[in-house]
Amino acid sequence: MRRVFQGWIEDASDALRKKRITDTGIHDARKQLKKARAALRLLRDAIGEVAYRRDNIALRDAARPLGVARDSRVLISALDDLVERYAPATRSLQLEKFKRVLRKDQSTARHAITPTLANKQRKALRDVSSNSKRWRLQGEDWQIIGGGLGRIYRGGKKGMQTAARSRASEDLHDWRKQVKYLWHQLQILEPAWPDMLSELADQTHKLADHLGDDHDLAVLREKIAAHTEAFDDKDRDALLALLDRRRKQLQNKAFKLGERIFEEKPRRFVSRLGRYWQLWREQ
Repeated sequence: MRRVFQGWIEDASDALRKKRITDTGIHDARKQLKKARAALRLLRDAIGEVAYRRDNIALRDAARPLGVARDSRVLISALDDLVERYAPATRSLQLEKFKRVLRKDQSTARHAITPTLANKQRKALRDVSSNSKRWRLQGEDWQIIGGGLGRIYRGGKKGMQTAARSRASEDLHDWRKQVKYLWHQLQILEPAWPDMLSELADQTHKLADHLGDDHDLAVLREKIAAHTEAFDDKDRDALLALLDRRRKQLQNKAFKLGERIFEEKPRRFVSRLGRYWQLWREQ
């Protein structure tokens, strides 16, 4: 687990090493940092709360400016996808002025990722990797990661229940984060029972995608509300109606799939995967 964690930290650092940081580099670095944070959560109980909080905060802070750049880029794609999905009803909408706002925001966020900032982030990642070499893991074998897995599964189940009651964007986003952590953790554990766990990982990834698409539209909605001057009222209201319609579809898909993924009680889920783990270790 320590080796997997350090490998993902190194991959994130490599993505930020180039003189000119590309959109692909930003995407790759974010992806590796999310996986590293998922691995860190698996080890939370084993390394202790002080070490966990220290390194998690460092990874979060390193990922934050990358997330701003990512969101600004994705909003343009989210708008284009929405327009294409509901064509021809959207053909008459005048959106070019708003698209210019999005492109300007994208350029600003993109240029904020300077070589100086990238070097600062890479230094922080090297510190986290060095810290991990000094972790004193408490427990043995499944005991080390079973508690972290149960915490994330429990958080995902609770997050789903909260989001189902409120349908609030904040609650849906919080649920999405737990789902993505669970997905990456299942990827780590997949060798213990490839057929079973790869399918569960795929379904969890699909759920994360539904919630991710919903989140992108939620951010797009906020951006539309913040730039009403870029629209005629009629066009803005029509666009928001289509956006809300698509969000409802995505949320319904997410809750339907989430009910299957999170149908077990957390203790039983962890116990079941623990048995897979023990059989794999014995073989």
